[in-house]
Amino acid sequence: LQHELWGSNSARFKDWKVGDHLVIIVNKALAALAEVSGKPFVSKQRVWDNGIFQHRIPIKFIHVLLPENRPPILGEIRDTLTSAWGPSYGWGILNQQLLLDNTADTISKAIRSRSNDSDEVRADLHRYLVEAKLQREAVSSIKRKSGKTKNTIIELPLEEKSFPSKEDESTHSKIQSLLIRLGKTTGCSVWVASNDRNRLFKGKSLGEGCLTLFPKLGLSEEATKRICLIDVIWIRQNTPVCAYEVEASTSIYSGLLRMSDLLSVVPAINIKIFIVAPRERQDKVMAQLARPTFKKIGLNEYCRFISLEDLEALCSKVADLEGHIQPSIVDSIAVELEEELESI
Repeated sequence: LQHELWGSNSARFKDWKVGDHLVIIVNKALAALAEVSGKPFVSKQRVWDNGIFQHRIPIKFIHVLLPENRPPILGEIRDTLTSAWGPSYGWGILNQQLLLDNTADTISKAIRSRSNDSDEVRADLHRYLVEAKLQREAVSSIKRKSGKTKNTIIELPLEEKSFPSKEDESTHSKIQSLLIRLGKTTGCSVWVASNDRNRLFKGKSLGEGCLTLFPKLGLSEEATKRICLIDVIWIRQNTPVCAYEVEASTSIYSGLLRMSDLLSVVPAINIKIFIVAPRERQDKVMAQLARPTFKKIGLNEYCRFISLEDLEALCSKVADLEGHIQPSIVDSIAVELEEELESI
């Protein structure tokens, strides 16, 4: 957006023509619509801070969406891509394959149906560039520390039988408390699960200073009751933006079911969903997300994992930055299922 230029390490633009449209996807949501405005060329002049990307093509942005306005690749959008490229449509996206006719129109209309945030983004472009750089550095740091070790996916029983100890309950409350604090630091209102709001942590009820009424989303009473049991939800401008299930020892499967309910009943809402647990439970979370039950609705593509250890570190790092960070800061510590499966 800054240079009206798209770059790549490979010569992938040779068949692109002036007037072709380019859809930009960020975190599995449609983020912008651009148009090819010139012929491809090669240059080693540095214009980006994270690489040369010598194969380049000029583009002109038509429609840009802020994170909270981006339609997720769910519902009609997902169905459209599946009809064009099959269930493995992700390969079509990664290889930047061409979409034609009605398929292309559906994707384009999904972006144009949202308000155009181009002017707002351009006016605050420097801040977005700084945030992006900080997030890249944070992700690189976490990957270096973790060593990207191979994980083995183990098939688990449908439900894990667990009997939470007082220590487990304390860990659960600790994670909720950290998420509440971080949510408020990002400027969000926070919803705590209706059955947890009176639970005490360090002598203070978890629901203190949090929302007492869940926003009206036009859902049925039964759907609202299920969603209200999600452990922590960050809400901005009366719309959920991030949802968290804490899994210290309880059944991972039941938490994922609540998340799938959320995606099923409100697919138009661009909400990020996370499972938060001690790092030792990461493989179990990933194994459950790989189940066909969750793959069918695309939950495995949207639900990510955050370790308690990384959450604590992030909370400490941004403790004094209230009003200066966005909810997207959690992306810097979230791990996607695909990342875990790459080396298997």
